[in-house]
Amino acid sequence: MPSKAPPTIFRQIVNGVVWAVVVAAAALILAVALPLAFGDRPHTVLTGSMEPTISAGDVVIDARISPLDARVGDVVTFRDPEDQSKLITHRVKRIRRSGSHLWFTTQGDANNTTEHWRIAANGELGRVVYAIPWIGHVAVLTHTPWGLLLLVVVPLLLLAVDELVKIWRPSQEGAIGDPG
Repeated sequence: MPSKAPPTIFRQIVNGVVWAVVVAAAALILAVALPLAFGDRPHTVLTGSMEPTISAGDVVIDARISPLDARVGDVVTFRDPEDQSKLITHRVKRIRRSGSHLWFTTQGDANNTTEHWRIAANGELGRVVYAIPWIGHVAVLTHTPWGLLLLVVVPLLLLAVDELVKIWRPSQEGAIGDPG
């Protein structure tokens, strides 16, 4: 039986790249999913209002805190006072207590305007623990037709082409002239 030929340098490079991508993807999944086990929440930042600290497309991981635990200088995520369906991630500039509520003044690092909003003292607020650059672009992309095409259809087509090549390429075993 003939011995197998050693892998070519090209194949070794491809294998190395594939493993690097797999490890990087696993690390990113852990960085986003692991905090969920501890009650933290990931959010995609959609604007550049916090640049250069946090850029549009970054995913921030928020730890839930009591509004009483927030401090001036913290970067927090809160519901937009004008549109409760949106989240805003900005830096705390001022906190003032008024009865059972706290009044916050927040501002994006890249903004020249502030937001004034209130939250119940026994409510919940998100404090940014860390940010993962660029990953949010992928999350946003998956909700578009082009993203679906790039992330689902193209890989499926590549797998289909690879399988067809394997079917049509003659096997090295039992080839003409093989002494086996």
